[in-house]
Parts: sequence; structure tokens; C-alpha cells
Amino acid sequence: MKVRILLPLLFICATGVQAAEVREITLGLVSPNWSTQLPIAVAQQAGFFKEEGVQVHSVTIASGGTLMVAILTSGHADLVISGVAAIIRAIARGAPVVVVSGVQSRIDYALIGAKGLVHVTDLKGKKVGVTSIGSFSEFAVTESLRRSGLIRDKDYTLLAAGGTMLRIGALKTGKVDAIPLSSSERVAIQEEGFPVLQEVGDVLSEIPSSVLVAAKKVAAKEPETVVRFIRALLKSMRLIKSNRDKAIQLAVAAKLKGNPETQRKALDYYANDLNAQIERESIVALLKAMEIKGDANDFFDRSFLLRAGADR
Repeated sequence: MKVRILLPLLFICATGVQAAEVREITLGLVSPNWSTQLPIAVAQQAGFFKEEGVQVHSVTIASGGTLMVAILTSGHADLVISGVAAIIRAIARGAPVVVVSGVQSRIDYALIGAKGLVHVTDLKGKKVGVTSIGSFSEFAVTESLRRSGLIRDKDYTLLAAGGTMLRIGALKTGKVDAIPLSSSERVAIQEEGFPVLQEVGDVLSEIPSSVLVAAKKVAAKEPETVVRFIRALLKSMRLIKSNRDKAIQLAVAAKLKGNPETQRKALDYYANDLNAQIERESIVALLKAMEIKGDANDFFDRSFLLRAGADR
């Protein structure tokens, strides 16, 4: 992380903490979806990062968590926001990264079916399209369907259908019979008459969706900078929950892509799930669901949340 000395040498942050420098952070975002982008855009536009003495440069790479981990460990990013499943797999394989906070506490997917389907059990003998093999959507879909009594490769076929527009195209042309879509993606297609077969977040209610992850060397060298970022994130989430219309205005000012009216409707689905707080039990549940052995403390360091005041 770069350090830039300001003149005058000292300034007072809005938090009342004295600081002599702005810490520059490169943040990797795994998804262009508003549910991922909005907290960062609001924190930027509302001045929360500035209040905490951090300057954030965000880069969106619409890919899986594996690439996000590579970006972290190579030093090309200091922090990333990514789907939790790929991060957990990477840590289990020895990646020197650690979860430092939550971002979204509930999986933001609805399983959207082809017209004519009514219930999730209608997917027997059908094809389900996910982003890619190894993606968070693959884990979320296969696990939620398993809990609903449908076993992959036995009751249905799973296909890698690509990004959002490719998945929607595959559904509309009949190449697949169901796809997972986030809140910001589901509004328009539901209005076209495509049914919701399952709210994935309801089925996997104990499992978080996305998390904030740091390289261990960054967390050890710059713990206060990580804490400052989390504090700004907390402020942003509180604003989004308390004033959704204002949050949309700030997103428009940040030039987030997407129809503001559609995104305002989508916000009602996920606003209350924006949560930096994450419990050890959630990591334990995820490890169990993914059949990964290990102690939750090897994957998640709660100390950053505590120092940021997330429990207050």
C-alpha cells in the first residue's frame, strides 16, 4: 500500500482520529453486480473512505475467486470482495489470504426457471446453467438443489453457461431450463414472466454470500488500514439500509452501470443482507457444506471487525 503525506501534516478525520497520511488501497471486485459495487460506490461518493483516511482504487474483474486470490497473493490488490466459496477452497489449499469481514450475509441468488416450470422439483431431467465450474454459483445451486432433494448428474445436468447475459440467453433459447440470477439481474426477467423456482438464500440461510479478503502479509503489515476500510464499509452499509433512495442517487453519481429504477427495486431484495458482521458459525457451516476440514479460525480473522467496531 502506498502512503501519501498530506499538508498540513496532521488532519482530523470525521471519526475524531488523528492521522498524518492517506493510505492508498487497491480493491479487487469479483462482480459487476450492484450488490457488490453499491457499498463501495456509496462509500466513495459519501466521503466515508476519505473520513477514514483511505483512498480506494477499485478494479472489477468478472471472474472467479481463484483469480481474485492470485491478484491478492501477487500484490496487485490489497483487498478483494469475492464470493466466499472460492476463497474458502483457496485457503484450504494453502493460499496465504484471510477473510477479514463479511459483505453480504445472505446468498443473493434466485433460481429462475423456464416459462411453464412451477416448482424446483420440475427440474428433474432438466439442465441448469451456472456461470462456470468452480464458481460460487455452481456451489450455491448444487447445494441448494441437494437440500431440495435433487442430486447433480442424477436428477439434473449442470452446464457452464457463462456470464449473466449468456445465461439469460441460454434460458430464453431453451439451452438450459434454469439459471441463478442476482437481485439486480432478476427484476427484468421476472417481469417478462420467467418464474422463480427457488430463493437460494432461503435454502442456504446460514451461509454468507460475499466476503472481504486480505492477503495475510497485508493484514499483518497494515492492520489499521484494513480496519479503516471496514469502518468506511460499515458506514456505507448503514446509509444504504437507512436511505435507499439516497444510496441510488450516489450510485448514479458514481456512474454504476444499470437502470436506476430497476436497481432500486432490486435493492429491496438485498439491502438488509449487506453486513460486514460475520459469525464464526457461518464459516463452520460453510466448511461443513463444502466438506472441507479445518478450524474456522484458519479461514477467518475476527479481530479486524472487532477493532472496526462492528459489534457496536
